Formats: sequence, structure tokens, C-alpha cells
Amino acid sequence: MATYENKPAVGYGPPAYNQPQGIVTSQPASVMQTTVIINQPTGAWSTELCACGEDIKSCCCAFWFGNFYYACIAQRMGENCCVGCSGYPAGCVPGGHLAMRSAFRNRHGIQGDICSDCCIHWCCLPCSMCQLSRQMDHLGYPNGAC
Repeated sequence: MATYENKPAVGYGPPAYNQPQGIVTSQPASVMQTTVIINQPTGAWSTELCACGEDIKSCCCAFWFGNFYYACIAQRMGENCCVGCSGYPAGCVPGGHLAMRSAFRNRHGIQGDICSDCCIHWCCLPCSMCQLSRQMDHLGYPNGAC
């Protein structure tokens, strides 16, 4: 003859009988919590892309002296000057301007993405570099040798 345990069915009776065996339903008190902070860009450029009237010197230098001026901007950022002289056939580092703008934008929490940076550089590199220079002035970067 078979013997049966007299336990209530799951769902009835005290809570101890309602939990399937082998499943932990509570955490020990000493569990560490991890906080993840995601920095989302919230800022904007201090000037518009084509606001060359706000800084004629930068615009003249960017349009007439190109790579030499861009090398100065790279040094202001703390980069090697070769990164700045990259936009023309005589350039040292292919994609350097794009890298400069993207790094600067990320460093200072300026909204945008690599695709927009690329389009801006493709359409008007001198305006992009002037905007970068004006933003450096706005943030108080030293002028250096430029």
C-alpha cells in the first residue's frame, strides 16, 4: 500500500509550501549594488557652423592657410600638430580633422554624432575648424603659438 504525504497543494496553505524547491526568492543583505552612469551629451556648440563673422581672424586663417592653421588648432587641443594637417592632398593624417572634432565634441559633451561630423567636414572643412576654434575660445583654451 502506498503512503501519501499530507501536504497542501501548491497555492494553498502557508507560504513555505507555495515555493518550488531549489529556487531562491530573496537576496542576502550583503549584496553589492552597481550604479551605471551614462554621460549623454547635453550641450551645444557656442556658435553656429557658418558664424565666421564672429571671428574673422579664424576664418581668414582657415580659408587661406588651411593645414597650418589646423595644425595650430590640434596643438591647442593637446594633439600632435600632424593630426591637424590632414584634409588636403598634402595632409599627414587621413581623417585627422574628423577625429579632432569628434574627440572634442565627446570631451565637452556637445551633441552630435560621427555621421554629422563627417558630413560637416565633407561639405565645409574650414567652417568646421573655425567653429572648433571658436568653441575653444569660448571654453578658455590657451591660444598657444597660433
